[in-house]
Amino acid sequence: MNKVFITTLIWGILTCHSVLPAQTKSHPGQGVPQYTVTGLPVLSLKQFKKLRAQGDVVVLDTRSADDFLKGFIPGAINIGFKGPFDTFLAEVIPNRNQKLLLVIEQGNHTAVGERLIQLGYTAAIGVLDGGMGRWKERESVDSVVNLSVQKFGERSDAGHIVDVRTEKEFDKGHIDNAMNIPLSDFANFGNTLEKDGTQLYVHCQSGYRSAVAVSILRAKGFKNVCNIQGGYKALKDEIKEN
Repeated sequence: MNKVFITTLIWGILTCHSVLPAQTKSHPGQGVPQYTVTGLPVLSLKQFKKLRAQGDVVVLDTRSADDFLKGFIPGAINIGFKGPFDTFLAEVIPNRNQKLLLVIEQGNHTAVGERLIQLGYTAAIGVLDGGMGRWKERESVDSVVNLSVQKFGERSDAGHIVDVRTEKEFDKGHIDNAMNIPLSDFANFGNTLEKDGTQLYVHCQSGYRSAVAVSILRAKGFKNVCNIQGGYKALKDEIKEN
């Protein structure tokens, strides 16, 4: 057996789906999802929307932070596949039985599906066929301003600078007036902030964690949120550090 077939077989057993041959497709009009070579169902927009409406499903967007911030499905959580994916997936979504709907960059379906199996996430229920491009064709999207450090330096409006790095990183150096809310405390992340309309400027060390943080805050109902592009690495060169 080759590696791809073995992966398909394992996925089918773990998720209790019948294992379909690679590249099997549904018949038009029957509403049955087609399957990728990893056994991960590929869902039409209609199927994806129906499953998303369930209260126990998390939409996981594995695209890069920059792509995510430009436009994403409202309520989606961003954990970029090209980065410390394993670490943050385990921390943000510790329940490996959590039902997941996936938004994946074209060409990464197999890699993401196989990685989820390896990490023990066996309840992924499908990936959106056509990705965000398909969603944007017919549905509304959310987005977050990805503010350059130069533009941030020009801002004079009142707001909170939210540094989501660890306490240890924060103590080594931080921006004046920044508040430290470590993203590592995912269970309580954002609970110390009030939804009072105050602008939030979020950053981490380089940009990966802040995109995760921003997606969580948006999913929790925070509207006035900006991501500071390049994170503390970029900020410390532009703004006097504490």
